[in-house]
This record gives sequence, C-alpha cells and structure tokens, in this order.
Amino acid sequence: MDKTAITFSDIQIDDQYSDINSRSKDVDISTSLVGKNFKLMLPVISANMPDITEYKMAIEMYRNGGYGILHRFMSVEENVDQLKKAQETFCCGVSIGVKEEEKERFDKLYEAGAKVFCIDVAHGHCQQMKDMLKWTRSRAKDITIIAGNIATARAALDLAEWGADILKVGIGPGSVCRTRSNTGVGKPQFSALQEVHDVLKDILTVGIISDGGIQNAGDIPKALIYADAVMVGAVLAGTTETPGNVYAEPGTNLINRTWYKMYGGSASAENKRKNGQEGRFIEGEMKKIPFKGHAKYLLREIEDGIRSSFSYCGAHNIREYKEKVKWYMISDGGKRESKF
Repeated sequence: MDKTAITFSDIQIDDQYSDINSRSKDVDISTSLVGKNFKLMLPVISANMPDITEYKMAIEMYRNGGYGILHRFMSVEENVDQLKKAQETFCCGVSIGVKEEEKERFDKLYEAGAKVFCIDVAHGHCQQMKDMLKWTRSRAKDITIIAGNIATARAALDLAEWGADILKVGIGPGSVCRTRSNTGVGKPQFSALQEVHDVLKDILTVGIISDGGIQNAGDIPKALIYADAVMVGAVLAGTTETPGNVYAEPGTNLINRTWYKMYGGSASAENKRKNGQEGRFIEGEMKKIPFKGHAKYLLREIEDGIRSSFSYCGAHNIREYKEKVKWYMISDGGKRESKF
C-alpha cells in the first residue's frame, strides 16, 4: 500500500486572518456530537478505563464542561452504584462489552437511568460488535450508542449501518496501549481520523470521537479537524479524581517528597487479572504517573488551547473551525522547532 499514515506530531495548523477580539468571549468551543442527545461545552471526554473514569471523574468532567464515561471493569452491581453516585449531579455515559453476559449489564444500567452507552472493545469491526449493536438498538430506542474502537473507512460504514450513533476512532495510539508493538496492527491517529471522517462526511447523523494519542494540548485542536470530540486517558491519569491510591515515591523525604498513582491500559496484565480475566493477549502496560492534583487545572489548560487555536484560524465556533482550518506536514527539524 503506497500511502504514508501520519499522526498529530507530523502536522501543524496554519494561522489565518482573525477578527476575534476575545478568546474568552468571542469563541464557542462547544460541540453537539452531530445532534445527539448531549452537548459538550468542552469537547473532551474522559476515557472509560479502569484507572481513569469512575463517578468522581465523571462529575469533575461535567463540572468543567466535558463528559465522563464510566468503565465496565467491575461487577454489574458496582457499575449501577457508580452510575447512581454520578446521577446525584448528572447522568454520565456507561460502558458495556460484546459478550453475552454484558446484556445483563446493559439491562441493569438502562433500568438505572443510563441513556448513553459505549459498546467498547479493542477491535470494534467484528461480528460480536455487529450482534451487540443490533441487540442493543432493538432493546431501547431512547439511547445514544457509541461504538468502537475502529480505524478504517470500511469499519466506520459498517458500524454506522449496524446502529452506532457515534464512532470511537483509535487502534493503538494510547500511551499505555501495546497493540501496535505486540500485533503490528493499527494506524497513526491523524490519518485514521481523516479516513473515517472522509467516508462519513455525507452521513451527518454519525459523530466521531478521537480516542488516544494526545500528548500536548495542541494535539486536541488537531484531532478536532476531523473529530467532534476527543477522549483522553493519560492526560488525566494521576489526577485526584481518578480511581486508586496516591503513593509516596521511595527515597524522597518531607522536603522533596514526590507522589504518584498507577495507570494502566485495560488490556494490561495487571488490570486483566484484577478483573478476573486470564493473563493472556496482553496489549497494554501499567506504569507510574506523577500525582497531578485536581483535573480541573488540566482541563482549563486544554480549554485555553482550543480557544486559542480557534482564534488563530479566525473561527468563532467548531463549525467555522472545521471549514476554515488548514494544516500541513512538517519535517523532523520542524518538530524540534515546535518542541515535539
């Protein structure tokens, strides 16, 4: 295949004439995910990973204009309890897998009030996804279904036909994902988004979430060239609102004390064993992440970056941004100059 695939660090966005006087007042960064039943004031979603999103993170995302999707790596009863705790403030999204036993999880979460379901597997373009999408769609008419993960045009068309409202794009770009190195399968994220967007551009009822590959705040507006929202995991890892304990780094004292939390991919050996799965087909890893404090400070930095990017393109909102934005590939020297 004579084609080079690229990711966020391979491109930069061109600046254009702007009549924006105030990035805070004149720029609207909200997204509606193509008319579905929730609008995000900040086009950022916390990843439905066991070390990222439980009810505390979901609530914090809502408070800052984003959205949280609870992970599914817990018992059905725990999942319902997490949803109810989040519902004290608002209703967040929930996750289910594609196996037969996940149908019970769907039923219990739907009965508890869930309206946004993410059918979530590493390889979403498969028979099990097709069957679960069709079953879920037949089970309830008043829900929004996010499905993934995928990275090809054919997968996008198939999942849309099978009943998905929103597609989660990304095979292997996450910092704790080892799918590409272990299997040789995957596609650089910017090209994956472009391919999915281009095949869906005339199907206005299907939204796109970019999942993974975000390293800098500037990567998010790059993803938004083709996506409606961005899902982040590593960016939020180590914050107060993520599940898990905070540990003191060995060898530090009261004067220079540093702290960390653990962060791992859903397919890491540690998370698989913790969730009662066999420790095989490992496509993730576990690692230490410096403790970062409250997520709101990172989300504010992300919001400021998106607002500034829109203003550099002369765009007052995400619709104008997608129409006006221009990008170009950069050299290795350009990457160094850009501090990548």
